[in-house]
Amino acid sequence: MQDFTTFICYQLKMTMRKVEKYITSHLKEFGINFPQSLILFCLLEREGSTLSEIGSRAQIENSSLTTMVDKLEKEGLVERRMDAQNRRVTRLFLTDNGRRLAEEVFAAGLKFNRRLKNNLEGSEDNLIKALKTISKSLD
Repeated sequence: MQDFTTFICYQLKMTMRKVEKYITSHLKEFGINFPQSLILFCLLEREGSTLSEIGSRAQIENSSLTTMVDKLEKEGLVERRMDAQNRRVTRLFLTDNGRRLAEEVFAAGLKFNRRLKNNLEGSEDNLIKALKTISKSLD
């Protein structure tokens, strides 16, 4: 029988677990968690996004997203505003403090990404292609 720890899915899970642990430990200094950082990144990219747009982009379930946004709002990092054209739609915006924090966390993320790329020694494109192939095969 083949050792299950050689399965690709097992290796992916163990690697992602290490990545999340590393990211979580470094985000503590900023007072946010990994999914919250993704929400802030979405708003850096597109200020005024709806919760569903953010959830789709960051791959966060709506039930979890609302709780996370509530916390970010309580911390004074984001604010909700009604859409000018459709009052049933709520849009999310960074506060000045939220923008500063998001930019700091993004800079730290870029630094970590460079570290990972350096460790890949030029095989980054192959890894990204392989991951996309795996993802597409599961759709």
